[in-house]
Formats: sequence, C-alpha cells, structure tokens
Amino acid sequence: MSIYKIKFLYDWGSGICLWSTNQAAHLKFGNYPIYVSKLPVSDKLKDELEHLIQWHDEALNWDEPNGDLLWDDNQVNAFLYASENAYNRLCDELGSDYEIEFIKEL
Repeated sequence: MSIYKIKFLYDWGSGICLWSTNQAAHLKFGNYPIYVSKLPVSDKLKDELEHLIQWHDEALNWDEPNGDLLWDDNQVNAFLYASENAYNRLCDELGSDYEIEFIKEL
C-alpha cells in the first residue's frame, strides 16, 4: 500500500492548508493543493480545518502584506496551538497510510 505524503502548511489567501508532496498523494488528490472537502476524515475535522484557514488569513494586513501581522503574540500562540491540535486529529483520523509534515508557522 502507498504512503501518502502531505504538508500541513498555510498559504495566505489560497484556501488551502494541505499539500501533496509525493507521487502517491498527487495521484490521490491531484497536484499539490489538497482541498479539505476531499479528505477521508470526519465532517467535524473538515469544518475545523476550514475555520483555521479562514482564521489564518485574518492575521495578515492585506493592505500591507509585507508589513507586520495584525495579531499580537497571544493571538499567534492561540492559532498555532489550535493548528497543532487539528494536525494531531488529522494524523489520527487519516492513520498510518499518511505521513503528514506539520509546518508550525503563519
């Protein structure tokens, strides 16, 4: 059986937090972006991941994207904590056929 390799990484404004990184994942999900709706996970986790994607985009000052984030350290830490929890649930729900690399950054 194939191992599907995925990166958990946010990308401003893309609506994506998961990216296929090997041939098996490309064949299953398409090249690179993986839409949450295509994942074989619970609806509750899909909703959580979609919420995190939207929440992530609130940190960026879209009028000055190269400037400082709109969030303070507490908001950044709360977001990263929630993301790590979702990542752990994602790993549990997807199981051993998936290898997911978590990139802990905004």
